[in-house]
Amino acid sequence: MNDLSRIVLVSLCVALVGACGDDTGEGGNDAVLDSSQLDVIADTAADDAGNSGQEWAAPLETGDWRIVHSYRGRVQGSNLGENDLWLLDSNGSTKSKLTDLAGLENVGTCVDSGKECNPNPEVNQVSGCEEEEECRPLSCNYGCFISDDLKWLAIADGPPTAQGFDFRIGQFKSNMEFKLIKNLILADKIDFQFVGDRLYYSEIAECVGASCQYLVSYIDLTTLATEELFTFPPGSDLEGSTFKGHFKASPNGERLILLNTTIRSVAVHMYKFGVGLIKLDFICKFGTEDNCEGTGSEYNDQDPVALSHDSRWAVFFTFSDRWQRARVYDLDNPGVITLAVLASVPSGSYISKACEFGLLESWQWPRVIGDPKFTPDGTEIVFLTENDCPAPNGTHPKKAQRNIMRVKLDTLLSGKTLEESDVFSITENPKGDIKDNVFVSGYDVTSDGATVVFTGSPSFDQSGEPLKDSSSRHRNDREVYRIRLDGTNRTQITNDPSWEAQSPHAIPGS
Repeated sequence: MNDLSRIVLVSLCVALVGACGDDTGEGGNDAVLDSSQLDVIADTAADDAGNSGQEWAAPLETGDWRIVHSYRGRVQGSNLGENDLWLLDSNGSTKSKLTDLAGLENVGTCVDSGKECNPNPEVNQVSGCEEEEECRPLSCNYGCFISDDLKWLAIADGPPTAQGFDFRIGQFKSNMEFKLIKNLILADKIDFQFVGDRLYYSEIAECVGASCQYLVSYIDLTTLATEELFTFPPGSDLEGSTFKGHFKASPNGERLILLNTTIRSVAVHMYKFGVGLIKLDFICKFGTEDNCEGTGSEYNDQDPVALSHDSRWAVFFTFSDRWQRARVYDLDNPGVITLAVLASVPSGSYISKACEFGLLESWQWPRVIGDPKFTPDGTEIVFLTENDCPAPNGTHPKKAQRNIMRVKLDTLLSGKTLEESDVFSITENPKGDIKDNVFVSGYDVTSDGATVVFTGSPSFDQSGEPLKDSSSRHRNDREVYRIRLDGTNRTQITNDPSWEAQSPHAIPGS
């Protein structure tokens, strides 16, 4: 799901995490810090901000948004591997467990037939399954995926197979009551994304050797009508393809971006309703499309692409030859591409040499990861960088450095080589195996464009005291934060050492 974090609220594969170490505690009773602790954290973050100026000022906060995130049990015991969805207000002062509000424990599916059943039958009431067939309660343990408007919920109905996931779809009512859509079972789907009342998804169509074509379709959830859109990659581009079925839909659903990757190249395609597939770009590790060289698997179909809310612009963060670039596509005018250089090495392959000592400036980063996002007004792109380079002695860091960054679209459209003043670090995390290096695992931008919500390694314990650098929690745990777009008021708003926060998502207010 494109880092499993755009609308995806939980990991698609169940990752059972071991014991957290010396700061575990009992958990479950103090998931949100009280107001005095929030003040301490916010004041500390504001004192450390220091890099915001008028050019990088944040819009006014409205607070008219909420946070949905998942909490997966991470310590040995009864909650290991369990997963629940939580709904927080913008300050984290009130919380609700969505999986309880939805009453998922009272809705089940028959393991063999997939029919809906009652996992808690009363006396003389059958479950709805065949004799001796298990009725499995629905849960988010294998994955739950929610729409931007908190209207639709997809629930993975069991672990994935080589063909994909089976999942059920339901709808939240105004009182948060959850109703499963009867007889709607989507089987063997690879990637999926809610856009309004549509659910786009992909599935394997056919394979030739190790390369497969995927069918991309959508279902209108108001009528349950399904429309098949296209297969990808095109047959002429199937040989050598490593495409695995992933795509990125624009927020208004008008256009989709797909990356047809090989071990040495990536071709960027756009699907436009009423037009079809359009090839936008071809990127090679070394050389050109007619003479492309290179080995390895540097490219994949979930590489970082941002799509603007109006479907006009796409920005692809990638590399080729000796350059790391942001490639900006004018989707209204296919063929118009602007290249902005983020970093470069003197010679050779950028991705193989970026970590060599002294080749990058201290403010630069080896690569962009995850799922970049446009701000709601379309003027900036927020993206996540990672520095996992070994030290000069070859020692690999115990904790990579990740930072949430900002860059203006106009800067990228200028086609320049970026300077330090052209980018802004929202999080300013330092390097090192220390608690102040908050390891960011997912993020989202709020609808007012003023705040970023993210999950990252905790900085504070349950008493509100800063964690010690010797604590294992700052390596192994993840909690929910909020921070203003200008880098001020960073606040850790959840704190439960028994549960790992994942996949934060900013949704409209109540």
